[in-house]
Amino acid sequence: MRVAVFGATGVLGRQVVPRLVECRHEVVAVARSPEAAAKLGRIGAQPRLADILRPETIGPVIEGCDAVAHLATAIPPPGPARNWELNDQVRRDGTANLVREARRLGVRRYLQQSIAHLAAGYGESWVDETTPLRPSRVTQSAADMEATVGRSGLDWCILRGGIFYGDASGWDERLRRQARAGALAYPANAEQYVSLIRVADMARAVVAALEAQLGEGTLLITDDEPVRYRVLFDYLCALEGAPAPSAASAEVLPSCRASNARARRELGWAPLYPTYRSGLA
Repeated sequence: MRVAVFGATGVLGRQVVPRLVECRHEVVAVARSPEAAAKLGRIGAQPRLADILRPETIGPVIEGCDAVAHLATAIPPPGPARNWELNDQVRRDGTANLVREARRLGVRRYLQQSIAHLAAGYGESWVDETTPLRPSRVTQSAADMEATVGRSGLDWCILRGGIFYGDASGWDERLRRQARAGALAYPANAEQYVSLIRVADMARAVVAALEAQLGEGTLLITDDEPVRYRVLFDYLCALEGAPAPSAASAEVLPSCRASNARARRELGWAPLYPTYRSGLA
């Protein structure tokens, strides 16, 4: 299979590209700089320069491909002045550009990375692919992105990943640093659930979904055991030999207790890191 990967140098793309190469697929790995493209070429991919926000650059990259994978994001670093505008553009405009060019050039297979926490705010209840979405201001663009894919007329698959950790994602590294400094605080909604996925397990699901060619559908890619924020933060402090977290800070993402049963059933996939315990060890 010849597959074009947008976001090939991102947290997820860096894990997906070598796995596709390893499985002997032709991988057109898309980068935005010559330096990044050169690195992709050295690991066995066919590097191409393009920008998902510049539609005129997309066609020459995906022409002749059997599939495209949209793994591109622009997640801003944490902080009080966090600006989500570019990420919203990648989700909305980038997706529309890629879908339009795939349709024009007859690239039928389309895979979209999305987020499990679109179906959040259900407290103790389990959520699955049929649960109504409850996007926030920050995640609304992901819901819009999914809608664009759903009406594309392509042979599409959406993978809603849990919160990424491990494999240079940065999320758990930041929490570990705070724990070691004695600065980790429970969020105000510490008794609610977060659904996690180690990046390597998400990458394995991307490859499995591209190879399975299931037809139109959405799958939740999360580990086997969503965990309460309080339990997770206590575990991180124990691993780091740090004091227990301090009193509650601001709220984080609302509760998301997501089931991966459909992905297990339809992809034959299961996480190598089934819970935060082995994933963070």
